[in-house]
Amino acid sequence: MNKQSLLLRSKKIVNIMLGVIVLISILTRFVQLDKYPPSITWDEASVGYNAYTIIHWGKDEWGKTLPITFKSFGDDKNPVHVYLTAPFVGLFGLNDYATRASAAFFGVLNVIAIFFLAREIFKSDKVGLLASFFLAISPYNIQFSRFNHELNFAIFFFLAGTFLFYKGLRSKGKNYIWISFLLFGIDLLTYQSAKVVTPPLVLLLATINIKKLLKSKKQFFCGLAIYAFFISLLFIKPQLLGGERLKQNQIPKNEIEETSIYKKTSNEMSGMSEIVFGRYKKYFQSEFLFISGDSNPRHSIQSVGTFYWLDLPLLIVGLLAILWRLLVKKNKQMLVLIAWILLAPLPGAVSSDMPHAARAMFLTGSWTLIIAYGAFVLITLFKNKYARVLSSVLIVLAMIIPFRNYLKSYYGEYAEKYAIEWVYGMKEIVEFTKNEEVLYRVYMTDAFMQPYIFYLYYLKVPLPEYLETVKYNQTESRPSNLVSSFGIYRFDWDQYQSQPADGVLYVVNPSVYDGLFHKPNFEVAKLVKYPNGSNAFYLLLPKY
Repeated sequence: MNKQSLLLRSKKIVNIMLGVIVLISILTRFVQLDKYPPSITWDEASVGYNAYTIIHWGKDEWGKTLPITFKSFGDDKNPVHVYLTAPFVGLFGLNDYATRASAAFFGVLNVIAIFFLAREIFKSDKVGLLASFFLAISPYNIQFSRFNHELNFAIFFFLAGTFLFYKGLRSKGKNYIWISFLLFGIDLLTYQSAKVVTPPLVLLLATINIKKLLKSKKQFFCGLAIYAFFISLLFIKPQLLGGERLKQNQIPKNEIEETSIYKKTSNEMSGMSEIVFGRYKKYFQSEFLFISGDSNPRHSIQSVGTFYWLDLPLLIVGLLAILWRLLVKKNKQMLVLIAWILLAPLPGAVSSDMPHAARAMFLTGSWTLIIAYGAFVLITLFKNKYARVLSSVLIVLAMIIPFRNYLKSYYGEYAEKYAIEWVYGMKEIVEFTKNEEVLYRVYMTDAFMQPYIFYLYYLKVPLPEYLETVKYNQTESRPSNLVSSFGIYRFDWDQYQSQPADGVLYVVNPSVYDGLFHKPNFEVAKLVKYPNGSNAFYLLLPKY
């Protein structure tokens, strides 16, 4: 067999293996997507409904035409994941599967993108396949691929942009460079973390490769102009900087005043630095990385870390190998991976909730690349071809064990145990309401945030009809309950004083139900239970 035939055969094998990995990623991200997690959150409903209004009316829920930020609950959501969810909602309708399908789709795209990026950085199909495999089975990536969150969108544009950047360095005359800067620019509009992490990484990429970039000046300066445009948008449209969200998650002043540095200096910045550094370190601790992950059950199943335990030795080997390539081989490109690791936790470290897997999302790219390279280094320690194949198979088989355990827990006890964290019951409530034609008023508890959005979402309320009747909440509960009423639905009332009346339905949680003043005069028309059997919501009508 000649050399060309061998290359074609090798390429075919690589493509088949990549295809199998992509198939695994599709199955783990799309199968029963509307059932696991067991229900959608208020943020998912908001994205789905705003995607729906964009498709049908070209406006968001506030009536603003093609906005660059989505006001939503007053938290100024970034636009990319809403606009990229719109085609799925337009194609499949407004439902839980369609709303989540965009995140799942980009989760799969990330598995493909990291293959090409790893191959470009390390000049090896094997590293590319390993990186793709590790990301395909990653608990971090699967978790955020199965509900509509900005994470996968942000990761994709950076992975794809970095791949095209490197490809452009060795492909003169092609348009890869300026397209890479376009993707880096779009990434700034995906999630707040991208605004912190990617600009210094893009600057570093440009700096260490400036000589090569200047050989393609037209592309380079065109790319810089495009990226400068997106940077300028952040200042032209301050809402893109996420000021409202930052206010909600900023470090409390009393916490700053409790720090040892503040007590000595009375300097708030010094006190904040102490807190940020303490939080930053937690992103590198085993509890977050390998034991239970994010303490928020929506971000982690709690029984598996952000990464698997078996990733740890591969990560250590990969880090050592990368440092060797940087310090001994003088490969400056390794600086990008090191900086990527160090910058990733910063957005989470400066906010109140931590460790926060979503805000530290860029770990999912950098660490996966390093884990893959660590596995490659271990495999190549064997000189015999068959020993390499055997070691590759053993690594894959070893990773299948924690992967299987993760899926077993995800589709089993996790969905049942943490249904309340996914605001379970809203769909059931709205479906009951929709089927009760005699109702002329519905009072819905605000025990969970933003109950109005679930009615808009599941009833597919036409935007003009909603805007015509909506009344906004002006009380202190506004951050968690934006709307007081629209149409026949009310979300702000004295729940314990609920008065039974013909055609009026009350939806309350168990604690309110137990304390109702007129409880004997109600009958339970429907009792919504959580999957574990505990009571979730009481739907009440007058007793006759």
